[in-house]
Amino acid sequence: MTKHLPVRFLSLFAVIIAGATLAPRPARAQAAAFGAPGEIVIRGDFEGHLRNGWELRLHPAIDYFIADNLSLGAVVGLQYNSGNPSRTTVDLGVRVGYNLAIVNQVTFWPTAGIFYSHTSSGMTSGSSTFLEIFAPFLYHIVPHFFVGAGPIFDLSLDDNGNGYGLQTVVGGWF
Repeated sequence: MTKHLPVRFLSLFAVIIAGATLAPRPARAQAAAFGAPGEIVIRGDFEGHLRNGWELRLHPAIDYFIADNLSLGAVVGLQYNSGNPSRTTVDLGVRVGYNLAIVNQVTFWPTAGIFYSHTSSGMTSGSSTFLEIFAPFLYHIVPHFFVGAGPIFDLSLDDNGNGYGLQTVVGGWF
């Protein structure tokens, strides 16, 4: 039964996207609004801390709006921990998203994607593949710059365990 869990989440996500696409919405100025076709969004997270050595995590991403509010994106990530033994993780992924304007400065931009992660530590290494759903609310502080937060769900496609939590995001678009 757990093998069908990712399919159910994808089906639910598809229904939400279809409903949002068919729902009436007010007209807006395409040139100034987030989610206009042709916009490129750069976002990501950076983390550094001390825990059993120092750790650095970089996850930049790029998304492109192919149609009104519909985006395709890619993520590349690198994480390094200097502990004993040191550990390096490389992440690659692709995703699709749909932006929903709530009010002028607040939008809801859920994304879903497939990600591959490879970790090496000392003489061992391993990899995993997972479906990630991230559903942040974005606050557009000034035109072309936003901050946001929302729930994140990682559903393992190879039985390496699922995860969930709250994640923040910072980004801009042009």
